[in-house]
Amino acid sequence: MKKIVYLSSYLLFALLTSCTKNNDFVKAELEKALPTVEVTSMGLLRQVGPFTPADVIQVTFGGAITKATAGTMDFAWYDAPSSGAAKLIDSVHFATWNEAATAATGNNSVTTTLAPATYPNTNTFSGNMNLKLSKLTGGNKQYSLRIYVRTDKDDMATISQTKFITVK
Repeated sequence: MKKIVYLSSYLLFALLTSCTKNNDFVKAELEKALPTVEVTSMGLLRQVGPFTPADVIQVTFGGAITKATAGTMDFAWYDAPSSGAAKLIDSVHFATWNEAATAATGNNSVTTTLAPATYPNTNTFSGNMNLKLSKLTGGNKQYSLRIYVRTDKDDMATISQTKFITVK
């Protein structure tokens, strides 16, 4: 009986130690499948419209960047007509993902924070844009917002929301 217990214990130990997990291959393949840059969310932070052209709104956004460095960022306002194509109203270019409000940016600003992700060579990011609405006209018009995020190698991701705000 002792021999059976010892033999069973030995076989169980051999089985458990021979099965090792090697996740490096899985991680490497997963990293290849991830997009270089992706914007996954956009919204307003504790603000409810309708707004006026004198208002400044805070837009939040988030996403991930893999095997790349942050580059430039832009945003653009489009009208949101009930029919027909949308027309570009205003756009602003930021030279980096962190820019203070200056005359060059139309007194708009962006701040972005990068945080390491559980995937190799990947960072998640979250940010805030303070956007002046002075270029948008009132009259209960609706506007769509599009954010363009680029890496230093000019890979780009966008996110947009139709009828994002109403300006009274």
